[in-house]
Amino acid sequence: MGAGAALVFATACGEQPAAPQAPAESPPASQELTKVPGRKPAEPPAQDQGGSVPAAQIDSGALPRGYPVDVSRGKGGNTLTIVGQEGGCSQASAEVGEQRGDRVTVTMVETKPADKNTMCTMDMRYPPITVRLDDPLGDRLLVLKYAQRTE
Repeated sequence: MGAGAALVFATACGEQPAAPQAPAESPPASQELTKVPGRKPAEPPAQDQGGSVPAAQIDSGALPRGYPVDVSRGKGGNTLTIVGQEGGCSQASAEVGEQRGDRVTVTMVETKPADKNTMCTMDMRYPPITVRLDDPLGDRLLVLKYAQRTE
């Protein structure tokens, strides 16, 4: 009887579907292009057009290692869409800070649950996060910062 119970238990466990694992994600293509030696960044688009913000116009030194650096401006230049990074139970957001004549500061925020006993998946996601500026970015430097918070 004991062996039969063990067989039923093993069969029941064997029927559990395996948790799907997300494939390893590579950085956004625009990030990879900025790493090519000798490649000059594209000229910034006119303020009334959308397009990628050139790497030379972004200070991402305060972001964690491996954080994606992929920023585009919306038509008119008053909105920026920045690729964030979140995983498991964390949520990505962005906060516009200082907006001076020569620079704009945006803090990328990762918010994690306060309960450390929460079960979370081990996946990474790269959601686009849009922020609105008071004035178009133009040729101002975009300074990206990072903050981690708990809810």
